[in-house]
Order: sequence, then structure tokens, then C-alpha cells
Amino acid sequence: MASFHFKISDGREGETSIEAANAHEAVNEGLNALALFACRRFPPPDNITITVSDEQRRKVATLKFKFEIDYAAGVAV
Repeated sequence: MASFHFKISDGREGETSIEAANAHEAVNEGLNALALFACRRFPPPDNITITVSDEQRRKVATLKFKFEIDYAAGVAV
């Protein structure tokens, strides 16, 4: 198992490390974390980003979630 790092940003930043067999598994774990993070409260923050890096802190992938509501013209809210 190798170590990977997640840098999580939603206006604030946090960082955590995980163990994964490879980069693909680490990105899948990041995607699961992104979904959980976004669903903890509704509506979620406007922009959530998780950057996955390897042991040497080289970027593997960036996962983004954007929540947006587009109301039709004339709809009162």
C-alpha cells in the first residue's frame, strides 16, 4: 500500500492522508470522500475541491463538486 494525500477545500482547507493500493484506488476514495463531504449538509458549499497527491506530493487528480440552482425566468423565490 502507498500513501496518498487529500487536500480538501470548501473555502477553508484541510488535509488528510490515506493508504491505497494505487492512484486509481486513491482517486476512487477521494470521490467517495467528496460525495460524503458534499452531502453532510444541504445545500453544500458552492465549490468543493479535493486534490489527490502521491507520497511525494505530486498531483494525481483534482475532484470538484459544484452545486448550482438555475431558476427559470419569472419564478419567484
